[in-house]
Amino acid sequence: MLTVKTSAEATAIIFDTFGKIKMPTEKVDILSSVGRVLSKDIISKENVPDFNRSTVDGYAVLAESTFGCSESIPAILDFKGQVLMGETPTMTVGKGECVYVPTGGELPEGANAMVMIEYAEDYGDGTIGMCKPSAPGQHVAFRGDDVKVGDALLTSGTKLEPRHIGVLAALGVSEVSVFKKPSVAVISTGDELVDVTESPKGAQVRDINSYTISTALMELGCDVKKIGIVVDDLPLLESKIADAVATCDMVIVSGGSSVGVKDATFKVYDKLGEVLFHGIAIKPGKPTILANISGKPCFGLPGHPLAAYYIFHLFVSPLVSSMAGVAAGKVADTRIASLSLSVPCNHGREECIGVKFVEKDDKTVAEPVYAKSGLISNLSESDGFIRIPRDCEGLSQGQEVEVELF
Repeated sequence: MLTVKTSAEATAIIFDTFGKIKMPTEKVDILSSVGRVLSKDIISKENVPDFNRSTVDGYAVLAESTFGCSESIPAILDFKGQVLMGETPTMTVGKGECVYVPTGGELPEGANAMVMIEYAEDYGDGTIGMCKPSAPGQHVAFRGDDVKVGDALLTSGTKLEPRHIGVLAALGVSEVSVFKKPSVAVISTGDELVDVTESPKGAQVRDINSYTISTALMELGCDVKKIGIVVDDLPLLESKIADAVATCDMVIVSGGSSVGVKDATFKVYDKLGEVLFHGIAIKPGKPTILANISGKPCFGLPGHPLAAYYIFHLFVSPLVSSMAGVAAGKVADTRIASLSLSVPCNHGREECIGVKFVEKDDKTVAEPVYAKSGLISNLSESDGFIRIPRDCEGLSQGQEVEVELF
């Protein structure tokens, strides 16, 4: 019989034991850095832009030269020339003067505003008529407006996305220091399992967990060692797990986590290291195992695919992210929605129920997607799930809930 922990207790054990584990660091080219986690803050050594820059095509002016002008009474300014893209201006702009500057070009010294070309008229005699006044700073990005020297733009623990790469490129940062990818071994156990390439016979079923868990790990930025199916053979499983512990940062075994005669995961974990808990008061996913083998986290997930996926999302994923250096305190993406119908719950343990967002009466609501833990198809219909506390007897139709998004 399992001695179960609450979700909070299980999470505390996971992070009290393994929360300080961080991967070593390495430097990578910024083109290879998407999805990686920064290990050092990015501090700007430059101003961006590094010069006063026009944001429109038009004429650089001293703003006061245009005050009070209009289409009927234009301000007549002396034209002093033009600035080419990428060129540092040699001329200056004083009162009553203007210089043509294209979008992105540098303003000449003395200019503090731009007049768009649509509001200017070239008289062909060396003067330009300004038909609309401009205020100081209008249509100008001043030096350091975007980024100043010393600004901390990206902090350690940031998972890099394409939008961050643009910032790095603007600062001339060609490579960054990131945490190495955690290496994770994934094993599925069970005599009934066959690979996806095979046709099941009799009571055989295809191995689902190796694929869902492996791809979930890849999405988190891990290097995955997919060992695949190991039959219910204690010495063989022990050998595979021992090899995985020796070569990887984490081991995940799905199946064999219950208390049946052939459920070998607990026995192997107990032999090779210390089992920290066996059982969580949650549905689905009660027979979950965590062990410490050679200082490395080793999880035993339920064999049922739906249960394994929920347990991975709730307990494994946060630890993987922490090991990979993702900044502490990052919470799961959530969305508040009203329930489309009532959800009963009287199991005496926390329950996770998948939901999908549907439109009802011109409002987006969360509709429960019920599925037995051994089934998988309904998981693809779910946008996320809700968590019902163990001491709650259910949720009412129309009640607002927090949906954790997959």
